[in-house]
Amino acid sequence: MTFPFAQRLAGLAAVVAAVLVCLASPDRGFAQQWEPLLMQGRQTIFQRVLSRPIAVVREEPDPQAPQAMTYVPPFTIFYVFDRQQRGGTEWVQVGRPMHGPPDGWVQADQVINWRQSLVVSFTNPANRERTLLFRERDEMIDLLESEALPDHASRLRREAIDGALPPDSNVISIEPAEYIDITQEFYILPILQAEDVWLASGFDTRVLEVASIPLETDPLSQMPSDEELLRGFRVGIVFVIDTTNSMGPYIDRTREAVQRIYRQIEGSPIGDRVSFGMIGFRDSIDDVPELEYRTRLFAPLEVNQDSATFLAEIGAMRAATVSSLGFNEDAMAGVHDALNLGTWDEFGGRYVIVITDAGPRQASDPRSATGQGPRQLNQTARENETAIYSLHLLTETGRGDREYAEAAYRELSWYPAADNAQLYYPIDTSEPAAFGRTVDRLVEQLISQVQDTMNGALTEQREDLQDQLTLQSQLVGRAMQLAYLGRQREQQAPDVFRAWVSDRDLNNPRRSALQVRVLVTKNELSTLRDVLRAIVEEGQTQRYAPEEFFDRLQSAVAHIARDPNRLGQQQYETLGDMLGEYLRDLPYQSLVLEIDEDEWLSMGPGRRREIIDDLEAKLRQYQDIHDRVDNWVELYPGQPEGEHVYPMLLESLP
Repeated sequence: MTFPFAQRLAGLAAVVAAVLVCLASPDRGFAQQWEPLLMQGRQTIFQRVLSRPIAVVREEPDPQAPQAMTYVPPFTIFYVFDRQQRGGTEWVQVGRPMHGPPDGWVQADQVINWRQSLVVSFTNPANRERTLLFRERDEMIDLLESEALPDHASRLRREAIDGALPPDSNVISIEPAEYIDITQEFYILPILQAEDVWLASGFDTRVLEVASIPLETDPLSQMPSDEELLRGFRVGIVFVIDTTNSMGPYIDRTREAVQRIYRQIEGSPIGDRVSFGMIGFRDSIDDVPELEYRTRLFAPLEVNQDSATFLAEIGAMRAATVSSLGFNEDAMAGVHDALNLGTWDEFGGRYVIVITDAGPRQASDPRSATGQGPRQLNQTARENETAIYSLHLLTETGRGDREYAEAAYRELSWYPAADNAQLYYPIDTSEPAAFGRTVDRLVEQLISQVQDTMNGALTEQREDLQDQLTLQSQLVGRAMQLAYLGRQREQQAPDVFRAWVSDRDLNNPRRSALQVRVLVTKNELSTLRDVLRAIVEEGQTQRYAPEEFFDRLQSAVAHIARDPNRLGQQQYETLGDMLGEYLRDLPYQSLVLEIDEDEWLSMGPGRRREIIDDLEAKLRQYQDIHDRVDNWVELYPGQPEGEHVYPMLLESLP
């Protein structure tokens, strides 16, 4: 039986769940009446199951016993506290809270064993075809190996969209047209199996078995059309400008461009849907107090800005009158402030434009305010559906810094929905008008998206364009619009009970269609953060005595362990052992996890420093995730705060 979908899908049923804490939670030191069963061969990973739509939780392991729960939402995640055989039927004692008490008993065939806390999220489909979901793994692999793959995939995609899949089709369903941002509209599309497959074409793909819930109706059919929803699309643009003393002419030219465009659209229908913000950044004032500030918000990003106030605010931006310490500036502090403005939810198009002639301070630099590098802030931007453009001024004074700065800003400005583009634009300052033209064209391109949506249309993709800025801006704009539609519909992921899917776009295997995420709990992240901090601190303290590094870590991590009877007695052979055994079970490869004492000692000081610096940047990123209240999802009413979850990208792990 297949489950054809309407083009607009209803949201998944409200997911009421508790997620496994793979690392011990902070209260593990206290005696507990209940503890879930451990998975075979594991010391810290507990058994859990997903409820099927037919699941009934009863007070006793007896089909005639009263129901313990009147309704079990599909995909409720339960811990397993016991398993018993009664009358030839296997029963599972389950509970939502990690430390019990259990909610009751459910027949084993009404739940699915879930080994890992892994879920799928779809990438933005702006630059790729919609993903097909298949019934059988081997038939899907055969299709992926076929020389006629693009033609076959196009035919299957049309059939799925039209609801015309034959009864014997291996395709069960298709990804919805609108993008759903899992960090904004949380959904669970659990991964049951995962494996890497090399195809005859030379491409590798990760094939996943996922689970979801069949939909019987389409309750969104009476909702407004895409055209109606798009007319509410707004664009927010925040400039993050280097205001050190070498930047005077470029500050003036940026301000002129914004003022000119602002006055052009003021009072027009477009003007009501475009807002600007402006942040200035310099460097640490601990060394040079005369710099006055490290970052300053000159103009907040607001809907319905007052024009007189806004123009006065940006008119106050001036270049510093003194030089900072060194050529690099704390650009990442300005980007961090921009990404954490509290008004982004008001805007469908979300853009940060960085303008500077200097490279950013490295994450490990003690003068860095955030302790985060371009990679970490780029991940934050992507999680928030924000695109970062970098306009890098190639001045003569910055010649020696140019290669480093370019690499940093390319990484900061990576945007996968625009064909994995780096929204980085170097500007030759030997031509005085080049910078002004670039700013004008970029802002005009971003604003043009509003005109498209006011006409009820998505921004058109013209891949024949030779101008890279225009082409990329159109791709980014379309991605923003699709994400906006998904948020407006509060739509959830495609809903098939079990299906196989490839993480590559079938028409272009270079493009990623899926992301694998780990549902980390707040307790989990706290422990991971603490262990990472111990590794970083010991690595920094002992970087000139590497032979002591692992011995000191044994003691440091033992003190962090929440269950000294279990974790504190372990001997950790690798860094991965210290970070937690659950990392070993993930479809994830990291050379850092495999580092043991011998390898650490064989490394040179530079390589050890590089590893510690990278872990320190991740540590800062984890702290940011931990501290943001709106990151955490409460999966059922009254769930302990430490068990709230966040869907972390697999690539964000150490």
